[in-house]
Parts: sequence; C-alpha cells; structure tokens
Amino acid sequence: KEIFVVTKEVAPVGVVSRTITLSGKITKDTTLFAKDVNYLSGIVYITKGVTLTIEEGAKVQGKSGLDVASLVITRGAKIIAKGTAEKPIVFTSAEGVGSRAPGDWGGVVICGRAPNNLTGIAELEGGYKGFHGGTVADDNSGSLKYVRIEYAGIPLNPNQEINSLTMGSVGSGTKLEYIMASFGLDDSFEWFGGTVNGKYLIAYKGTD
Repeated sequence: KEIFVVTKEVAPVGVVSRTITLSGKITKDTTLFAKDVNYLSGIVYITKGVTLTIEEGAKVQGKSGLDVASLVITRGAKIIAKGTAEKPIVFTSAEGVGSRAPGDWGGVVICGRAPNNLTGIAELEGGYKGFHGGTVADDNSGSLKYVRIEYAGIPLNPNQEINSLTMGSVGSGTKLEYIMASFGLDDSFEWFGGTVNGKYLIAYKGTD
C-alpha cells in the first residue's frame, strides 16, 4: 500500500509549510521541500519507476520506536537528493535536539541492478525486503550530493543491520558525492556488490 500523508498545516509569516509523513510504499513521483517538516515512519519503499526528489536544504527525520524508520530505494527506483555546501540535505533523528542518539532510526538504503558476486537477485541482511542485484553495470539509482545522514543504524537481527547508508548492487550511473555519515550505531557506509563510485565520503563517530 501507499501512504503519503499531510498531517498538519502551519503558516509562518510569508511561508506556507506542512508536516509530511511518508510511510509504506510510495508509488508516484514525490518531492520533499525544505520549507516542510518531513518525517519517515516505518520502512518507506520508493518503488520501481518512481523518483523521490529532495530539495536542497531539506531535513528528513526518521521516527524511532517499535516501527523504526528507514528509507529504501528499491531496484529501478531513484532518489534525487542534491544539496549544496550552503544548503545540505540532512537525514536525522526525529528526536529533539539534545535527545538524539545513535540508532534512533534505520538509515538510507539504495538497492540497484548492478552485478555482485552472487547469482540472481539477493536480499540485504536484516530481512526487510532489500532485494538487489542484476547485470546492469551502469544502473542509475539517482544522485546524493551534499547529504548528511546522522543518528542512524539499527540491528534488525544479530549481526544484521541497516547502516547509515547501505548500498546493494548500486550501479555506476548513480552519483554519490559529498556525503557525511555521522553518529551511526553501525557502519557509516556499507556496500554489497555493485559498481558505483563515491567521492568525498566522510564517516564520523560511527560505532562500527
């Protein structure tokens, strides 16, 4: 199912902002804006053929609790998250400033169709339907630029975690530049196969 909810309207002077909560399967192209308050609730799947665009300067907050939040870009879907040095895109905990801690939420997962060392379609560890793999070396899952991912990383099962940024068989058509993963409970970056290249990646104070 798809759930895309506008849960609250607020109206600061000169700016109309909303509280947006993404949950479940997203089946249509969606944009998250910097002026809005953006939440992830539970595991959010961007489905095949769909593009999630995140505006420069936007903040995306992952909710914690029993149904911990994560963002999964599935095979054939795309994320376009292009921040700038002055206006980075921030994925962070939905807890208040001063109360945030490593492992508050899951993290960002990109699943591609590039080769790995297995045969057929594989599933990322943790059992959350993170299917990846294929034969498309130049597969394009979108672009992350000037992005910060913080307070993420949760163990779904013993020794099976969602990391700050998890990449399964991501192809070389995907652009990963100027990404900082900080205060994660597990790995800052973890690759499972794939052909993607990254530039200017910073891992800061991760637990693993």
